This record gives sequence, structure tokens and C-alpha cells, in this order.
Amino acid sequence: MMKLTLSLKNSTKQNSAAPQNQKPKLSLLLILLCAQLILSSCAPTYPARTLTQQLAKLAKEEGLNVTCRIAGKTMWVYINFEDLIDKTTMAWNAKELEKVGKVISIVHRAILSTDAKLDFLAIVATDTKNFGVELKTFEYVPDISQAMLEKFSRGEFFARSIRDVSYNPHAINDKIGESNKFYDITFNQFLCLQIIHRAKNLFYKDRELSKLFEVRSSSWSEKFGVLKIELEVMKKRYDLTPEEEKIDPLDYVKMLTAQIVKNYDHKAFQAIELTDTFSKKMVKLSLTDLKKIRIKLPEVPE
Repeated sequence: MMKLTLSLKNSTKQNSAAPQNQKPKLSLLLILLCAQLILSSCAPTYPARTLTQQLAKLAKEEGLNVTCRIAGKTMWVYINFEDLIDKTTMAWNAKELEKVGKVISIVHRAILSTDAKLDFLAIVATDTKNFGVELKTFEYVPDISQAMLEKFSRGEFFARSIRDVSYNPHAINDKIGESNKFYDITFNQFLCLQIIHRAKNLFYKDRELSKLFEVRSSSWSEKFGVLKIELEVMKKRYDLTPEEEKIDPLDYVKMLTAQIVKNYDHKAFQAIELTDTFSKKMVKLSLTDLKKIRIKLPEVPE
């Protein structure tokens, strides 16, 4: 380092009689060199070109086999388990669920340190030996970074993180996810899935509503900019009090929808159509209608 300093001093003395316009050239060279050093030090830990391979490697170090695919701006992570469902109790295997959580943590860490242009994350944990049951998680990548910055609560993050359980008979013996379609998730799809997810949580976890209703089935579709969501919200009992009779589950779904659209300031749709297939009630809401809805929802336990 001292030799480099000395040579610079000597060169300054030797070129003291040089024209003044050479000094800006030297300054520019030094600026460019410093900029290059700064940029190289800020290089992403998980570059886009190797992100999927690095994730698979990190998971393997934890004893987990995963398949990673990127479709458009969506990254899919497929995890195969032989005992995701406990055959004795027919319930989730707690140890395997811990491993799912570990994979999610690894993926979150990588997503926050990559230059890959990603909007959505989809994680599919599958019981590939006996049942073909799939536990899917869908997340909006900016929600992950906002949660890390504590822009909203832990409970709100889990509400935004969509969980869905489905059955895929073709997943049995599928170690790498060939039975799954890895596609680019759109924001409208994410919006519909989150409305359904939050509605299920509300009617399941709220102390009062859970006594009266349960969501038996759900579906969504999109046509000509109209997002159509169908929920079968069944009554659990019919000996309702006069006050309970006044409760319309669709009113809660309307408030949830208004809240979610407001949270994301999403406007890329013509209308949202909500249908309770049990009561046969339907409402079609434009963006203007949603803005007028007064949101008064009960707090849902985490």
C-alpha cells in the first residue's frame, strides 16, 4: 500500500508541468474506480441467475429436498414429505410442519437478498407417500419486506399470507413437483385468494361468528375484469335469536374485501362479485362502492 502511495506522489511531481486538463481525467478515473468497488460490495447474496440452485442447496443442508422454479415474477418452491400427515391420528405431523416453517424462513431470507424481480412466492408442501395432500402458501413479496420493517403487525402479515389445503392424487410419488403447474400468479388471483383466506379465518376464529357459520366451500374466477368469488357460508344451527337472525355473513365478506383492496390500493379490476351460494345472495361492488363501505371488523386471534 505504501509503494502505491509513493508512486502516485512521484507521478504527481513528474507531471507537475502537464496541462491542467489532465487532472479532471485522473479525478474521473478515481471516481469510477470507487463506484465500481462500492457496487461490487453491494452485490446480492443470492443473484437471480443462481437463486433457485442456491435455495435447493440451502434446503438440502437442512436435510430437505425442494424443487424451485421461477415463472415470470413468481417463485415456486415444492417440498416433498413422506409423512406430512400422521397416519395414526390423520392430523398434520408437527415435526414436518416445523420443516415447512424452516423452508419458508430460508426462502424469505433469500428473497430479501436477491436481485431477482419477484412479485409472488408460492410454497407447496406435499405428502407424496400416502395421501397426496398439499399445503400451499402464497405470499406477496413486498409484504415480506414490509413485515421485516415492521410496517404492520405480525398478525396482519399472517393474515396476508395465504394458506390453502388441497388434494392432488397425482402428487403421490412425485418427488420434484411434476404434477404441479408452475405459473405466474397475477395480482387479481392473489386478491381473490386472500379474500377467501381471510373469510375462512374470520368465520373460524371469531368467537361469535364461529358459533353461527362455517365456510364449507369456495371458488373464484375472473371474466372481463370482474372478479367473481363464491363462498358457501352454512349456518351451524337454526335456533337463532332475533339479533343473530340479522347477521348476514356476506356483510362481513364485503368489509373484508374493502379492507384488502384498500390495503394494497389495487384498482386493476372492473368490479368484485361476491356470492354466498348457501343463501343465494349476491352483491357486485365497483371500486367506488368498496370505498364507501364502512369497515368495522372484529379482531381475529392469531
